[in-house]
Amino acid sequence: MLYLDLIFTFMKISLFSFGGGYAILAMIQQEVVLKHAWITQSEFADIVAISQMTPGPIAINAATFIGYRRAGFWGSFFCTLGVILPSVILMLIITISYLKLKHKPWFSAIFKRLRLLAIGLIAAAGILIGQGALLDWFSYGVFALAMLISWRYKPNPVLLMLGAGVLGYFLG
Repeated sequence: MLYLDLIFTFMKISLFSFGGGYAILAMIQQEVVLKHAWITQSEFADIVAISQMTPGPIAINAATFIGYRRAGFWGSFFCTLGVILPSVILMLIITISYLKLKHKPWFSAIFKRLRLLAIGLIAAAGILIGQGALLDWFSYGVFALAMLISWRYKPNPVLLMLGAGVLGYFLG
């Protein structure tokens, strides 16, 4: 029964949480600390810290640690499965629908608009991040230089970040 509780709790968390890994943490806390009392608030804080340090999505890492803490290996298996299963099912449905409908004119029109929406969302995220990062003329210059180099030469992003860091260190 515990395994069913674990998988269904994390399926619900995954299915009804939007906004990425950090947004999902509030719902995980609500369910596992306050509602089910599977772990304490202190343990949850430790799990969040560990989940941030380990590679991979924070929600999956947190689910794995919580499941292990609560029910060992099988607990971590079912919690992790619960977090990823809704996304896998949803993507399967979308992929199958896409493959069946991609040649329909109305469906193609929908995806053209969705591309525009994706560009708008990416631009909005860039603006929000830019508000906190673009503080002075130097930061605007580094940003413009990075955009120009990215557009013209398409370098490895890690090298671009290292270059910006070196510029900031010596000139900033």
